[in-house]
Amino acid sequence: MRGFLRTSQGAGAGSAYLGVSFLLSGVFTYVFQGVSARALGPEGYGGLAVLWAATFLTVQIVWIGASQTLGRHIAEREARGEGWMAVGDSVRRLQFWMLGAFVILALVLSPFLVGSLFDGEVFLYAAFVAAVAAYAPEYFLRGVFAGRRMFARLGAIHFVESSSRAVLVLVLLAFGAGAWGPAAAIVAAPLIGVALVGSRTPPPRSPSSGGGFSAWGALGFAGPVVVCVACGQAYLNGGPLLLGALGASRVEIGVLLAALILTRIPQYVLSPAIAALLPHASRAFASGGGRALDHFLASSLAVVAIAGLAMVGGAWVFGEWGMRLLYGPGFEADRSLLALLAALAAVYLICEVMSQALFALGEQRRAALAWLLGLPAAVAIFAALLETAPIYRASLSLAIGAATAAATMAVFYLLARKR
Repeated sequence: MRGFLRTSQGAGAGSAYLGVSFLLSGVFTYVFQGVSARALGPEGYGGLAVLWAATFLTVQIVWIGASQTLGRHIAEREARGEGWMAVGDSVRRLQFWMLGAFVILALVLSPFLVGSLFDGEVFLYAAFVAAVAAYAPEYFLRGVFAGRRMFARLGAIHFVESSSRAVLVLVLLAFGAGAWGPAAAIVAAPLIGVALVGSRTPPPRSPSSGGGFSAWGALGFAGPVVVCVACGQAYLNGGPLLLGALGASRVEIGVLLAALILTRIPQYVLSPAIAALLPHASRAFASGGGRALDHFLASSLAVVAIAGLAMVGGAWVFGEWGMRLLYGPGFEADRSLLALLAALAAVYLICEVMSQALFALGEQRRAALAWLLGLPAAVAIFAALLETAPIYRASLSLAIGAATAAATMAVFYLLARKR
């Protein structure tokens, strides 16, 4: 088993390993959410909803740039037979400085955020800061595993993280823990994944450093990626935070997060796999040129489109029943809201695929611009729906913003291919 996790896999086998791992990870995520919701009730679950949304939105913003930088440049250097130690060292230094900046900013903003977002619950805010810090080493390993095509190991770290979070919350709640039980599980899960899967990472195939690579050079690629992820997470996970900022009740916030999680079953499986597509897209473009990248993009979009239709249809037909089954009494959402949230997740997946193709072309700045251009559309719709219920107002505006970003990225990709 150890040897299997140490080997590289091709696109087909790697996708299969990732698909199984992410499917199981999604199941454990639903176990965590369902158990927490039933134990805490709608009011208590609302506080956890804010912690969950804030944590994973911030984690993506802070750490995904480092992970994508590792995946891209390790793949390129290994394809040329070069070492990548300089890349790893530079990204590690970059993460160190980013972690310091995040902690300082979190301390400075704590009086405002604890009161306005976390409803005065200091322990939830402390869990938020600790969880964001705990994900730094895991995202470093995700980038290394993706760049080296160790997809079995990449899937394993996702699986261990999600399963340990579910097991911890079951144990803690069984022993009478309140809201601090799920919060502690969120903090501990990535550390357990790194400890069990990340130890004894194999060295580069080439012992050389492969040439210099500065931390600021890494940030040159990671910066636009961070903008893309920040906007994407705002569309995908910003709903509960937006309701909190508008003064919505904890029950409304909890119901929205519960509905968001329920409608994303395929997205939980596909989104991490899409994030690992960049090395494949880079290899396709480097070896086969634009036509190979076109074929790669078309195949990926076809899979995402089928999954998106299944998400919307499943939410419309089975969503209300699923809410009752997974979360229990007090968590009601009608099928129109559930289908809308499923459409938001589907459009987000399309944006992710288009982003990977633009990254492979070296058009990460245009990808970031496309994500940004969706925000004015979301703001305009949000401003126009003053008489609409807040939960629908937030959901529809974010869905239209994501759709605008997807259309803009498609235009940018076609223009880049013509050049």
